[in-house]
Amino acid sequence: MKRRDFLRQAALGAGALMAGVGQGAETGGRRLNVLVLMTDQHHADWLGCAGHPVVKTPHLDKLAREGLRFTRAFVPVPYCSPTRAALVTGLYPSSLGIGRNIDKNDDPLALREPRQIYQHQLAALGYRCYQLGKWHLGNTDDLKCLAGSAAVEKQAHTRYNQQRRTLGAAAFDPGPRAGEAEQIGDVWLRTALAEAHRKWRQEPKTPKQDVGIIGRERLKPELAIESVLAESCIELLRKHRDEPFAITYSVSPPHAPWTAPAPYYDQYDPQQMPLPATWTQHPAEWATTSSARMGKIYGEGGLREYLRCYAAQITMMDACFGRILAALDELKLADRTLVIFTSDHGNQLGEHGLMDKTHGSFYDDLMRVPLLARLPGVLPAGKVCENFATTLDLAPTILDLLGAAPLAKGHGHSLRGMIAGKEAGPEAVFGERGDVSKPGASRMIRTRRWKLNVWPKGGRELFDLEKDPQEVKNLAADPACAAIIKQLEAQLWQHMEAVGDQALVHWTKEKKS
Repeated sequence: MKRRDFLRQAALGAGALMAGVGQGAETGGRRLNVLVLMTDQHHADWLGCAGHPVVKTPHLDKLAREGLRFTRAFVPVPYCSPTRAALVTGLYPSSLGIGRNIDKNDDPLALREPRQIYQHQLAALGYRCYQLGKWHLGNTDDLKCLAGSAAVEKQAHTRYNQQRRTLGAAAFDPGPRAGEAEQIGDVWLRTALAEAHRKWRQEPKTPKQDVGIIGRERLKPELAIESVLAESCIELLRKHRDEPFAITYSVSPPHAPWTAPAPYYDQYDPQQMPLPATWTQHPAEWATTSSARMGKIYGEGGLREYLRCYAAQITMMDACFGRILAALDELKLADRTLVIFTSDHGNQLGEHGLMDKTHGSFYDDLMRVPLLARLPGVLPAGKVCENFATTLDLAPTILDLLGAAPLAKGHGHSLRGMIAGKEAGPEAVFGERGDVSKPGASRMIRTRRWKLNVWPKGGRELFDLEKDPQEVKNLAADPACAAIIKQLEAQLWQHMEAVGDQALVHWTKEKKS
């Protein structure tokens, strides 16, 4: 095929796709739905469709085959609440003053009226909107568009507790098994892991949650709260099959505690779990952090069990997603439901000697997440998109594809044009860390080639991602890189001003001093 013919066909294909997207607000006179599936702390590479050699995700792999998979999807902040706020508002968390997790309903940073989220726009069009599972942004009842979510959540937890009480011992797998030495709550720890956990509990300044519990969960998977909530989600699909809906099903795994039940636990052999190339690197910058200390205490044996449980949690959640997606098919809703799968941030799975997320880096392991999207007849099937996309783009994309009005203010952009090949996408993505009300918040700018991490008192990390994709060699002190650092810093500063980053006042003070 001649180049001009190829380009003509490509242009015609893109035009057809744009026409399909433009018509996407309705199908057969009925509005499109949206179903968002979310995990927590899910490393972007830990999907079968992303090429992981071990982890099993058949239902998400099928979703990827039937829709889009983004390979360069990034979050704005590598922990929960800020990124979740960005997803629903389309705003950088720093502009909202959110630089930390929101753990209580009465937290002054919690989302409440009159704060607008994308579900407000859909509710105004008659959509039934629900948030199930992990919200991490206060009380869903504080937002009118999510009214009813808390009641469904309460019913699910009541069912969960009733099932456990009714079944008693039958709700649990027997134990201990050979090699299991200690029981903590509903978890059996193997001998070496129990010993490492005792050492871990003596460590100062560890996370509030005990992230050192790594082992076999006794509660049967069909009784887990995530499974019960999946059934609640399916009930909502049935209830609202004849009216437009916007439902988010959000689960905690893969997340601490690092535990998984049979049969998922038994699907993985810890000795077959591939270790990251940088497991023995141990950068000095993070040597005293919780993540680095955990890596040293647990060692290779502990890391392997950790990876085993991580993979098992992902496969368990994939099964829950599979049940929900099967219900869409059964109810004949799949052809008019936009399905999005993503996570709020990634995880350290031994890279750089780090376990879990409690350190200060902007490694891609934390900042990059899985992102899949399917809408039959509108989004191309089996396409892999390598352009930059961010969590902030999801709200405007959902509203665009569903034919709803955009939010009055937003920093994200609809991915519609990029998917159709009309736009190249952004040249850089940005990251944030730290409480914006205090000095010391750090920031990141990442292009295809470069990543610059900046601390207000002058700390710098610069990585050449073309030559050093594992982010091992910090080039910030290399005189040959002075010009690129200056250029990237200027772009970063311009971005912070443009989005109204509330940490900028501290940066300004530091710069003047």
